[in-house]
Amino acid sequence: MNQILITGDENNKNKKEKQKKQKQPKMPKETTTVGINSIVIFFSISIIILGICLISGSVYAKEKINTTVEASIKPNVETIRNDDNNTLEIKVTHIRGISQIAYRWNNDDEVIINGNNQEEVSQVIDLLGGKNTLSITVTEENGQTVTYEKQFTVGNIPEITLEAVSNGVKLTATSEVEIQYISYAWDNGEPTQIEVGNTTYEGTIETPQGRHTLNIEVVDINNNKGTKEQVVVGDTAPTLTVNPARVDGKLVFTIDAEDDEEISRIEITLNDGEKQIIEVNAETYHGEVEIVDGENRLVVTAYNLNNLSVTSRKLFRN
Repeated sequence: MNQILITGDENNKNKKEKQKKQKQPKMPKETTTVGINSIVIFFSISIIILGICLISGSVYAKEKINTTVEASIKPNVETIRNDDNNTLEIKVTHIRGISQIAYRWNNDDEVIINGNNQEEVSQVIDLLGGKNTLSITVTEENGQTVTYEKQFTVGNIPEITLEAVSNGVKLTATSEVEIQYISYAWDNGEPTQIEVGNTTYEGTIETPQGRHTLNIEVVDINNNKGTKEQVVVGDTAPTLTVNPARVDGKLVFTIDAEDDEEISRIEITLNDGEKQIIEVNAETYHGEVEIVDGENRLVVTAYNLNNLSVTSRKLFRN
C-alpha cells in the first residue's frame, strides 16, 4: 500500500511539472503582440508622413497653377460709346499694374495715356466720322504688351482726311448734311475759318516749315462736329528727272532724284514687270534702266524722309 501511495504522489508531481512546462510557452505571445503594435505604429506614422507630403505637394501645385494662370491673364479693355456727344471711353482693368495705354485711329500718331501702374485706367476720347479703326496697346508693369483693335462707324459727324503734299496738307471733308464751316489752327495759334456750304470740301492748307501740330474742326449745319489732330512736317517733295539716253552704246533711262534732307527710297516699274524698290537714304540718287526692244512704259516714284513723293511716267518705243 505504501508503495502504491508513493507512486501516486510521484505521478501527481510529474503531472504538475508537465503542467508547468505546458504553461511556459505562453510567454512568446506577449512578444508577438509587441511586434504587431510596433508594425502598426510604423505604418501609421508612415501614412501620416505621406499625407503631410501629399498635402504639401497639393498646396505647392495649387500655388504653381495659380501663378501660371495669373501670368496668362490679359488686361480687360472696354470701349464705351456715347452717341449723345460722339465720344468713346477707353476703360482698362487688370490684376497687375498698367504702365501705359497707347491708342491711335487708323494710321495716325499714337496718343499715350500714363497708367501710373494702377489696376484700372480710363480715358474719354472723341469719335471720328466715317469708318475708322481704333488700335489700343496696353503695357503692363512688367513690360509685356497686348494690342486690341476695333472698328467704329459714325455717320452723324463729318469725316476728315489729311494727306501730306508738297508745302502743305491736303484736307478732304465729307458729311451726310451740309458742312457749315471748317476751322483749323497750327499748334496753339489762332484758328482760321473756312465757310463751306456744301456736303464736301477739298483744299490744301499751307504748312509752315518744321514740325507742327494741325488741329482741324469741321462743323455741319446740325452743329455736329468732327475733329482731327495730326503732326505735320513742313517740307517740299523731292525733285525727279527721268530721260532716255545712250550710255556706253546702250539705250537707257537715266533717273536722277534730289532732296534737301534725304531721299528715302526709289520705286521703279518697267512695263508689267515687278516693282523694284531701292533704299537710298541719301540726298541724291542716280540710276539707269536699260530700254528693251518694243514699247517701254516706265514709272518712277521718289520718296523723301517725310514720305512726300514725286512720280514720273515715261513712254519710249525702241
